[in-house]
Amino acid sequence: MWLVTRDTNGLGGRVALPAPLRQALVRWYTGAGSQQDHAASVSMVVTARENHKWIACDCLGPETRPPLMSPAYLSFQETYYLRRLTSRPPHKRSCPFYLPPAPGRIRERADDTLFEIEYPKGHFNAHKEAPEKLAQAPIDSEPDDRSRGVDIPRLARLLWMLLEAAGTNVIPSLPPEGSPTFSIRDELARIWQAAQRFEIAPGIRLADHLYTKAIDYESRRVHARLRAAAKSWPVDYAPQAFLLLEASAITGTDIETGLGTVTVRNRIQHSGIIRAAVEPPFLALAVVGEHSKREGYLPLRAYAQPVFKGNQFIPTDRADDRQLLERLTRFQYRMRARGVQVAVKKPLFDVFHPSGSVRPDLVVAYLDWRTGEEADFAVQVLRETTSHYLERKLVEKQRITEIRPTLTVTLDDIATDAILGKLEAMIG
Repeated sequence: MWLVTRDTNGLGGRVALPAPLRQALVRWYTGAGSQQDHAASVSMVVTARENHKWIACDCLGPETRPPLMSPAYLSFQETYYLRRLTSRPPHKRSCPFYLPPAPGRIRERADDTLFEIEYPKGHFNAHKEAPEKLAQAPIDSEPDDRSRGVDIPRLARLLWMLLEAAGTNVIPSLPPEGSPTFSIRDELARIWQAAQRFEIAPGIRLADHLYTKAIDYESRRVHARLRAAAKSWPVDYAPQAFLLLEASAITGTDIETGLGTVTVRNRIQHSGIIRAAVEPPFLALAVVGEHSKREGYLPLRAYAQPVFKGNQFIPTDRADDRQLLERLTRFQYRMRARGVQVAVKKPLFDVFHPSGSVRPDLVVAYLDWRTGEEADFAVQVLRETTSHYLERKLVEKQRITEIRPTLTVTLDDIATDAILGKLEAMIG
């Protein structure tokens, strides 16, 4: 086996791995290794990763283009592993690193609103010291679908918690006259105020290590403050800071803002429902920490959330989400002319009740000055017409209705002002 420069075919610039190290890697990968084998394997994988190398396998012989493996780090499991580069030659069947091709993925998206999102337990913490751990080959008893599940990244949960605490997921009611004013500065100020209520380690407030401009990272202000704070950082907690950036584009590992670009060490995560199909703007939350002493403090991981507008940080997952919010903004003005105040909230977490967890797409609250009535109702959006989907959404509506009246709309309703009449009918 050899270490080769990444993004090559593996034939040139080879550095041979010593035979004992190769044997140790094989023993650990196949589940027969000792802790000494494990330590040696982890050291080799970390060295390859930090030096931007791939691992070329010699199972096809020295003259043939080799199978290639990328030393990778699975952040949410905090484990190093060897990623097979499937666009390169496959391993020989008898090779210890051979795996059969993965079958087609079962699903590529989460089950819309019918999945539970738990609040993170403990501190607002997204980084731990890199463990000395390397994944082994999958065992036979594990299902080998290697499909994407519906796990919600921890950074997404943390971002949603912060937005919920700041109340930026709400369109407030209109003033008695004129139009409200929104600004990025005001939205970020509300979030910074909310960040004072969270701790990233015992006694350390999130607000003290939360930055909202790319220049804070580029000027190394983040690094300097983190190095100073690390001297007295609580034991068993990794020093970390957070970048919360309004982004005009998300490309691979880059968060592009109007005041600079921040590059993240690992690929930026997106919504499990639509990924990057939604147009900007985005709100990105990145954790800055130290993965290795050699690299120092870097943005290690990030989650990018599409939002309604650059000055209204209401999370959206689809283009029609923004269209619906635009209709509801128009609905606010229509109802103000009729003497009714309207506010809109985008719920970010499930509601729990005996019939099961549920999360409506939107909640519309109103105060009717004509009658004094103050109430609210939910809005449920139907995006498909398949029988399975409609059955599931019917269950969802039944659960929501146990809490509040519910209006169900389709994408056709959202596309026109016809929805305004349906919304007004819910108020009477």
